[in-house]
Amino acid sequence: MIPAMPVPQTEFTPYLLQQAGLRASLLQTSFGFAADDWDDMRQDLALDCLRRLPNFDPARGDWRQFVHGVVRNHSCNLASHHTNRPLLCSIVAADESESAEELAGSDPQDIPAADFRPALELRLDIRRALASLPKEIQTLARLLSRFSRHAVRLKTGLTVSQLDRKIRQIRAAFVAAGIYPGVGGTNGGQR
Repeated sequence: MIPAMPVPQTEFTPYLLQQAGLRASLLQTSFGFAADDWDDMRQDLALDCLRRLPNFDPARGDWRQFVHGVVRNHSCNLASHHTNRPLLCSIVAADESESAEELAGSDPQDIPAADFRPALELRLDIRRALASLPKEIQTLARLLSRFSRHAVRLKTGLTVSQLDRKIRQIRAAFVAAGIYPGVGGTNGGQR
């Protein structure tokens, strides 16, 4: 039973299930969970939120924000346990900051929770941005995350202008996904 809170249960339950379903779908597509796991993940995300509901404080924020945050945080934990490695070991830009490189080489148990969740959100945004690109450009983006432009040109046989044109496509996809260079990675969590 849901504890008394300043929101009608008729609004709460559908919103919770919607948020849990969205995060389960995101986990499934981004982290390789099996299709059969979707219902279990959605239920696990919803149950975790219900367990934490007594911690909700209406003075600190809206109940929708609470649900969104709790479901998002638990999905981060599920993704971390599923991949069993630090989240920043994913696709990263060649000019990534030193602090991110330090996190990528550390033990996941040592990563503070405050640093962990933004890294997951960034990783999901990066995957979403790359998925919007043609396969050829996705491959190029992955090469650029590991090698210099010069090395990528040598590997692919592209001219400087061809490579620059494709990099502009990649940048446009990242901006469309809300990932901006030089401002903390994203547009402040808004989508």
